[in-house]
Amino acid sequence: MATVAIVGRKNVGKSTVFNRLLGMKLSIVHKEPGVTRDRVYGDVDWCGKTLNIIDTGGFFPDEEISLARKISHQIELALREADLIYFVVDAKTGLTATDEEIGSELRKTNKPIFLLINKVDNRRDEAKALEFSRLGFTKLFSISAEGGIGLGEVLDETIKITQTQKLTQTGKTIKILILGRPNAGKSTLLNSIIKQERAIVDEKPGTTRDLINARFSFNQKQLEIIDTGGIRRRSRIKEPIEFYSMMRALRNIDNVDLIILIFDVSQGVVKEDCRIASMVLAKAKNLVIAANKMDLIGKKNRRKVITATRVSLEFVNFAPLVLISAKINSGIEELLNAILNVQEESSKAVNIDVLDNLTQGLKPPPGGMVLKITQIGRKPPVFIVMTTVRVRESYVRYIRNSIRNYFGFQGVPILIRTKTKRGQR
Repeated sequence: MATVAIVGRKNVGKSTVFNRLLGMKLSIVHKEPGVTRDRVYGDVDWCGKTLNIIDTGGFFPDEEISLARKISHQIELALREADLIYFVVDAKTGLTATDEEIGSELRKTNKPIFLLINKVDNRRDEAKALEFSRLGFTKLFSISAEGGIGLGEVLDETIKITQTQKLTQTGKTIKILILGRPNAGKSTLLNSIIKQERAIVDEKPGTTRDLINARFSFNQKQLEIIDTGGIRRRSRIKEPIEFYSMMRALRNIDNVDLIILIFDVSQGVVKEDCRIASMVLAKAKNLVIAANKMDLIGKKNRRKVITATRVSLEFVNFAPLVLISAKINSGIEELLNAILNVQEESSKAVNIDVLDNLTQGLKPPPGGMVLKITQIGRKPPVFIVMTTVRVRESYVRYIRNSIRNYFGFQGVPILIRTKTKRGQR
């Protein structure tokens, strides 16, 4: 599968191009320059072929700031991976000195370059687009990413050049989403897992804004892990970009198999961590809890961390708790093993005879009895409980706990549906 990197200066529409190609809003698009900071990955299927597309942050050739240097490093990594480069420029603004400087740098890669002249919405823009021929690139495309104009031609030519082979799937990919408060160590965890710098790590909270994804294999399983911006109370969010980032992360819960809830052990579990866990539970998603930054408190406090975490997150006590330090790569293999174990548990179908034995041994509800329990679904497991009377939520919890005690389902929410069949004794 060929890889294409989208590059250009700030605010020329790189993320809009990326989102239009993927047909989904994965990168944040906002009028503020420099919103995309990390490398964002996605697959594009076109005419039976598959391309790997990388969105990057805007070039900062004239800014010597710490974050700018880190973003430039991310661009360098993307260019190193790429088989072909989409160099995006802005027809509205016209050719700039920064565009010329970027063009000179891109030529040094000795890789095929497509010059995408974006925001060509009328004849006046088409006339201005001609000046970009001064950059000396032979493959020029006038496009409007916002309107979806011209990108089909770009993809047609990309397929011709890269001769991309259709992606062959080696099995279902397990999709994992990292959720947590700002500065809990989400990006450091992603980088530690894949053993490379995919997400920018910065001491300032809120560095990650886009959804940063990475694919890798572990114990012969294919996994995709997605980093997100930090989640906190809406009342504390001041910038629109941060709000959009948080909402995108929350919406993505529906699209993954498992959530890693990560928190900073030096601060302990706080209300926002509990709120995130509640949202995951409400979505019936598999869950693993990662207590991060254990290097800050020492091994002697491990038991205290486990006890305090279990008390604070008692309502998700079925989730495995893994003590890690993403910074020093401690506990990462244990975390990945826990993820695979939870996924296997989620697929489990219980033994019917054992389930019948469990049913017969249950304490009956007040004034009635349990007739039958049947498993009707997996991922997550769903059970129908047939009773002679309507039962309260407390009794449903009792049945759920009984099923868990018999069959495990570690890290997996168990869904119970009740059905009343009156007149039976």
